[in-house]
Amino acid sequence: MALKAFNIDDLYSRFKPQLLIVLAQIGYAFLYFITEASFEHGMNSSCLRTSLTDTLKQRPKLTIPLFVEIFVLSFLGVGLTLNMYFASLRYTSPTFLASMVNTIASLTFIIAVASRLEDLDLGNPRGIAKVLGT
Repeated sequence: MALKAFNIDDLYSRFKPQLLIVLAQIGYAFLYFITEASFEHGMNSSCLRTSLTDTLKQRPKLTIPLFVEIFVLSFLGVGLTLNMYFASLRYTSPTFLASMVNTIASLTFIIAVASRLEDLDLGNPRGIAKVLGT
């Protein structure tokens, strides 16, 4: 019985999703530490949001459909997410914040089912797994 040679490319391709999840969690940890340090030094959460959006150098021509899209996405996406994240970071414990961040996938699934963007197939094992995971 011969041992298979250790190949880093095979290991990377086999565990790529797990590595990406770990990197995403590390990114959340860095975001938490940076924002917590900013708040401790007196930075307002509104100033932090504004400084993050001022990094764009080139701007496309602002048309009405583009304006509406930017307004809706910034109100529902980034703006609401950052407001909730910073408020919970300031007024609750890090444990509560971490548990709320982990519910994002479940809430996204519930909203997708309610808006009929996701089909709920309880006859399929994948559909049952989605419901049980939520």
